[in-house]
Formats: sequence, C-alpha cells, structure tokens
Amino acid sequence: MRGRGWNTDFFNGSIRTLRIVTGHLGAEVPIQESDIRALASMRADLQGARVINYLRLRGLLAAQPPTDLCIARARHQATAIARPAFSTAVHTFIDVLLGQGSTSSRARSPKTVENYVGAILGTLEAWIADGLTDPREITRKHIEGVLDPLRGDQARRLHTALRSFFRALKRERLVFRDPARSVSLTSSRSVPTALPSDRIAGLLDRLDDPRDRLMVALVAIYALLPGQLAHLRRTDLDRSKGRLRLRRAGRMDHVIYLDAFTLRLATAWEVQRYGRWPDSSNPYFFVTRNTAVDDSGPPISAGVVQLIFQRVGLPAGSLRVDRIVDEARHSADPVRLMELFGLSNLSATRYVLSAHPDKKNDPIAP
Repeated sequence: MRGRGWNTDFFNGSIRTLRIVTGHLGAEVPIQESDIRALASMRADLQGARVINYLRLRGLLAAQPPTDLCIARARHQATAIARPAFSTAVHTFIDVLLGQGSTSSRARSPKTVENYVGAILGTLEAWIADGLTDPREITRKHIEGVLDPLRGDQARRLHTALRSFFRALKRERLVFRDPARSVSLTSSRSVPTALPSDRIAGLLDRLDDPRDRLMVALVAIYALLPGQLAHLRRTDLDRSKGRLRLRRAGRMDHVIYLDAFTLRLATAWEVQRYGRWPDSSNPYFFVTRNTAVDDSGPPISAGVVQLIFQRVGLPAGSLRVDRIVDEARHSADPVRLMELFGLSNLSATRYVLSAHPDKKNDPIAP
C-alpha cells in the first residue's frame, strides 16, 4: 500500500471487503470482479475499488468485460419500452450511434448516446400510450405535435434527437420514410459574450494544487474543453518542443503551442505526479489519487473537472468562451481562431460576429 502511495488510514473498508470475499470464496481460484462490486454496493463501510486492483496485481481476479455505464443505462431504457417494435428500434438506434450499424459510421461518445436515448424516451412512451405500436406509424404531424409546446433548449434537444433517431431507422430499413426529415425548428441562437474582467482577475491565485492550476490555465489561455482535459494522454505533451496534441474523433488532431508559463505549470504537475505515484501506469495526463493507482487506467471523471472550476467560481465553458471572444476582438479573423483553438469555420465566424457586430456575415463584403 505504501509503495503505491496509498494512504493506509483509509483502508478499513477495503480490508473488510477482502476479508469477507476470501472468507466465503477462498483464494485458491480467481475471484469474480462482479462479486466484489456486488458486495461493496451492499454497505457504506465496504469498499471494492482497491481490492479489485490488489487482486488483479496478485493474479487472483477474474475481471468482468468492461462496460460503459452510459451505454448500459441506454440499453436498459431501450429494453424497458413496452412495445417490442419501439424497443427494437431504440436498440438499433444505439447500434448506429456506436458505429455498429449495417453501414459503418463515426461512433458517438457514450454520454451522447445516453442523452439522445433519454431525449426521445418520453416522446416514444407518449406515442405508445396514444395507441401506436410501430415506429412506421409515426408521421410528420406526430413530430410537430410534440415539438409545438416546447421552447428553447428543450425543443432543440428533442428535435435533434428525433431527427437522428429516424435517420438511423431509415438507414437500417426499419421505416419506409423519415417523418422528421422535413420538420424544421426556428430558434434563436445565443451570442457568445465575454466575462467581466473582475471575475477573471487572480484566477490561478485561488488554487494551490499544480494539477488544478494547469487545468485552469489550459482552459483560460488555450480554450480547451473539459472533455479534452480529461482525455489528454501523457504522450500528448512534448515539453522539449512545447507542443500539446489534442485528439479529436473523426477529425485531424489539433496541436497547440504552449507558452513558458504554461510549460512551467505542466512541469510542476509532472514532478508532483511522479513524486506521489512513481509506479502509476495510468496513460492519462491528469489523474486523481484513485485513477493513478487503478491498473485499468481510467481517465478522470467529468465531476473532478467541474469541482475544480467550482472552487474557482467560474464554469469551464464560460471561461473558454471568454478566451475565444477576447481573441476575436483583437484579430477579427476567423482563420486565426480556427488555427488557435481548432474551431470549425462556422463557429469561428460566430465568434467574430459576436465581437464585431458591425461586420457583415459575408466573406466577400468590403
């Protein structure tokens, strides 16, 4: 325990779990990971994460296949639908979103899959309650009927999810026509705005931990997304050249060039990480005391990133938008925003128009 940098003062729950498991099952054959997790979920004074890591190191763990909780929840929701035709359709929709349909496509993130299924679930159940038995019975009027009462983000989320749902069913030939194809939604789009300067002043002074300071700096200076922070890998940073690679699914990687200040923060974090967990095999750049010693090598959770910015008092998304708007005010060049922050041409144009409302949205205008 001490060799892996663990605090032995908090191991009573893990030792208790190990004692119960070995007392009932013995240690002659590998122990099922699912049994340990089931036991740890029964009582608050039982802990299983470090027991699993320990047994894995000792060769005494029968690991269960990795499953994503978001996908598991989406599958469970699909199975719970009363009508078999709708249940099958949602399972097919999940397959398509994961890139496992009859035609290969880019896989969406597990969280996106769960959000899409959750967005359409209430609407499908309402249609079932109205007597519909098959997605092929749904018409454009049904879709317009559920969208009419909704406004703002709620309407946009449902509209996007329904269009994606019926597009997937049409491609997999579960419906003859796509009833959502011609349904449009008129909605206002919010304009990116900068934060007041007094809210940003002394931002890093509110943090002491090198990891937290580096995370905030990467968002405040280079406008990284919280998901990009969580999935940075140790090999993505090239300190000798001052470059950081951002991996983007389905797109070319984006490379940013770090200034001397950010490089010093990165060095301070790497020194601290190696000093605390010299034997850590986690491939991700940012770790916590739990993920650093987890031999399965998971990334940090979104909650960890959110907690850091809660302590700062600013959401990561707002801080990122402020940085891009500030750059747009100085350059007024969409191409520069695309190069610096990896934005699409449409997003870069929106930021420039937000910072310079007097400019026309016309690339050839004088």
